[in-house]
Amino acid sequence: MPQREIIRIDEELCDGCGDCVTACAEGAIRVIDGKARLVSDSYCDGFGACIGECPQGAIT
Repeated sequence: MPQREIIRIDEELCDGCGDCVTACAEGAIRVIDGKARLVSDSYCDGFGACIGECPQGAIT
């Protein structure tokens, strides 16, 4: 079974727009204190739907 890739959020680049939150079907990302944060690694499905939605390129 291949290992899933957990996303990383660069808080320096994140402007807290929330586009990634709506793109994440699993609910793994929330905006907290003006920055997107991964709520839990276990929620992230590893598909990376959020990556292309970030206008700042803060998610890898």
